[in-house]
Amino acid sequence: MKTIQKVAVIGSGIMGTGIANSIFKYGFDVKLFDLNKDALEKAVADIKSKARRNINTDKITVAASLEEAVKDADLIIEAIIEDLDIKCKFFKELGNIAPKDTVFASNTSSLSISTMAQASGRPDRFIGLHFFNPAVIMRLVEIVLPQGFSPEVYPAVKEFIDNIKKTGVKCIESPGFIVNRILIPLINEAFYVLDEKIKASQADPIALANDIDSAFLKDGILLMGPYDLVDITGIDTGYKVAQVIYQGFNCSPRYIPAPLFKSYVDKGFWGRKNKRGIYCYGNQANDPDLNPCLNEKGEKIQRLENPAFSTIELVAVIVNESFRVIEEGIVDDFNGIELCMELGARWLKGPFVLARNIGVDVIYAELKRKYEESGKNPRYEPSGLFGELPEQLKSYFAKG
Repeated sequence: MKTIQKVAVIGSGIMGTGIANSIFKYGFDVKLFDLNKDALEKAVADIKSKARRNINTDKITVAASLEEAVKDADLIIEAIIEDLDIKCKFFKELGNIAPKDTVFASNTSSLSISTMAQASGRPDRFIGLHFFNPAVIMRLVEIVLPQGFSPEVYPAVKEFIDNIKKTGVKCIESPGFIVNRILIPLINEAFYVLDEKIKASQADPIALANDIDSAFLKDGILLMGPYDLVDITGIDTGYKVAQVIYQGFNCSPRYIPAPLFKSYVDKGFWGRKNKRGIYCYGNQANDPDLNPCLNEKGEKIQRLENPAFSTIELVAVIVNESFRVIEEGIVDDFNGIELCMELGARWLKGPFVLARNIGVDVIYAELKRKYEESGKNPRYEPSGLFGELPEQLKSYFAKG
């Protein structure tokens, strides 16, 4: 397969523009296309205006039509609305007009790559390329291999990702891929925990969430706690991904979205984007310095120095899901998961570092406790990997 040199990016929203910029600045020929002509012209003008002086700005152009955008493309990256039916219709059209050797890629964060690949009529030349927002800054790209892909496609795509100075992590297609497969169960469990604590104490939900977020900060696990995080990424967005994962696993009770998760979505509590999520906000900015978390009275939330919550309750879920990803053969080895969670989710510590620091036996004991106390709820059923660790993980955990 020939080296990728010419790229078409379809969609000039935040992700499409960011992806196009990420590629263009390393000297590749990029054509950007969007049905919204005004947004398209603005996106290309913005990219050119911010380009370094040594970059040839003629390398990125506006395509007047989809046919023009893809006519000589080696790779086409779709970054349109996150709707599977719409994406499938798009790829069906693309399959009728693109050159036969062109590689098709979707930037979806969780939708079925294989379904889109089949719709295109070219499953052998289809791949998932999940860039993270903001694409110009974030280094990670999940390279998702769908059913029926041709083995010759991956090396060419990996070389391309390397050439635009991104870190590509390969995974076999599975609901949520890698980052969302681990992150969303954490967020979902955080809603279950919050619901349990509200019912048990009748305390203020914001105060309870602050205690848990404070514990995560104190233990140095994430840059922010799960509630602070989901308010930034969007509770409505997270719930949609949770639904995709739940349905992708044939509605397994292990992944059923928490009722409180849905309740916040239904109430319009979506996070910073509309000034109310788990916390309250004075504006829609994501920067905590410009838009701090507030309580119901409009007072700034102060993180606690000595929170009561023990993070092991949620960390156990993170580690368990990471073990399942290994167990299912989604990634080649655990280092891929560590890279994904550090680069894509910006975790201070990956799940296997957490497991090593805390102790695999401690994690397993916590899962068993929750599993038995919950009446064997499958959300807490320990992965089979706990009973039979691969040699690579045995060696890693043995280092202490």
